[in-house]
Amino acid sequence: MIRRLLGACVGVAMVLAAGACDSSKGTGSKDGGDDIQSPSDDGGDVGTEDAGDGDAGTDAGGDDAGPGDAGPGPGDGGTDPVPDGGTQPTTPEGPWPTDALTNFSAKYDIPKVRSVGVDGAHNVWLLNGNQIGVLRAGTDRPLWTSQPIGQASLGLGWEADKLAIDSTVICGGKAGEAYVGYRTHDEIVGGQRIIGRGEEGFSEERYVEFQKGDVDVVQLNSEGSDIVLREHLYRSAGTSRPSRNEPLGIRNSNDFHYDEDRSIYSCVRVMSGTYEGEVYLGTNHGVTRVRGYDYSSHRHPAWWQTIPNEDPSKPPKQSQRAGYTYGLGLSSEGHLLIANDWKIGILPPNADLKWWDRENRDGVPADAEISEYLLNTFVDPVNPGNDQYRDQAAPQNKWRAIQKTKDGLYYVAGLGSGLWQFQANPQRHDPKKYADTDYVRIEGANTNDYTALAATADGSLFVGTAHNGLWRLTPGKQLEKVAGVSGGEVRQLIYDPRVTPAALYALVDGRLYVLRGY
Repeated sequence: MIRRLLGACVGVAMVLAAGACDSSKGTGSKDGGDDIQSPSDDGGDVGTEDAGDGDAGTDAGGDDAGPGDAGPGPGDGGTDPVPDGGTQPTTPEGPWPTDALTNFSAKYDIPKVRSVGVDGAHNVWLLNGNQIGVLRAGTDRPLWTSQPIGQASLGLGWEADKLAIDSTVICGGKAGEAYVGYRTHDEIVGGQRIIGRGEEGFSEERYVEFQKGDVDVVQLNSEGSDIVLREHLYRSAGTSRPSRNEPLGIRNSNDFHYDEDRSIYSCVRVMSGTYEGEVYLGTNHGVTRVRGYDYSSHRHPAWWQTIPNEDPSKPPKQSQRAGYTYGLGLSSEGHLLIANDWKIGILPPNADLKWWDRENRDGVPADAEISEYLLNTFVDPVNPGNDQYRDQAAPQNKWRAIQKTKDGLYYVAGLGSGLWQFQANPQRHDPKKYADTDYVRIEGANTNDYTALAATADGSLFVGTAHNGLWRLTPGKQLEKVAGVSGGEVRQLIYDPRVTPAALYALVDGRLYVLRGY
């Protein structure tokens, strides 16, 4: 059943009174085939201040080696993708069964896993705690790491000497490679700004925080007998880097001192188009864009809460709220779709990774293209109010997935907030900004808790729930349970249009199913 509800916007203009990173400036208010990962763990309330424009074009001293020139980091496998990773299949159907439904867990002896990914050669990557596996085309069971590697090499846990608390998600990279996400303590004692090596006040104890959490790039070894670490992702394409581009993991690209993106909670691989093979990472603070081994960090649909000043004679303060990003998607145009704990956003890509983290043009060359939000909004039916500034704390809607279907409609889903259909179209007075309208609540799955969405080429929307299994919203807008897929919690949906018939990977209760032909 579909219930129609038109969203309303109530807002009051306010003056910005606090600094923010570039990605939060100039964001538009409401008036103004893909790999979707949606772990069901709840995110926290992130209210930390952003880096600010600050040291946007400086280094910590010494000669700057430039992006990627520092060479492999510690423990780096240091080799290019190996032949055993495979190549793109020469047949349109790809290397896997073309049956309408295949239980990969049963067929290929795959134990329950936390996350899956598909790489450039259609190898299926698997993640479960400190174990990383890959099911290679032409094999009948996965290969697993012989020992913990990368961020898991010192063990996983909450202790201060661990590099990560746990692993979270895995996304396929180029043939024979994958990106593995980890989580750590998101808040650093003493603040997110870390003094650089050689600068006054430097602390080795705080500096090591740069190395925690983030992402490992892993690959098959040259013999194809094991999975090894290639490198811990650290090559920022931004304008601010430590001396000699020291490998410090993911940190803010406009000021390396700020380590705000520490834990990875979602990822999406671009499956087609100009930027095929790129990966977007959803973090505790925003979204990081990855191209090969280079990254730009970060963007986030954020908002500002007014906080009374301790000195009543002074104007109130503005505190930024970014939210955890569990929901990532890609439209047919290649636009990045973002859904975090509070807001949703639509962000088209730009060509130069160096400037992706910037929305305004401060410090950007005149001939450089930047990436501006088409949409950056709360979802009105469940969170009405101004889209950028609020006097009180906004409720968290815990959005976990966002997609655009073939007919041009958008869908957003969350834990406790239900599943919503809406339209997003260019505004008459400003075609570079979208207006979100005509919200419709989709009902019929007997739940308000949703975890994953995947739009397919036939016009369907596959809908994952937290407890009630996998559903399909047909092109005719009928919601029906998907037969043959057992289980309650849908942790992940990956749509791969590179093969014919197209493949939909569904991870349900830790078991992997693949549906073909949608």
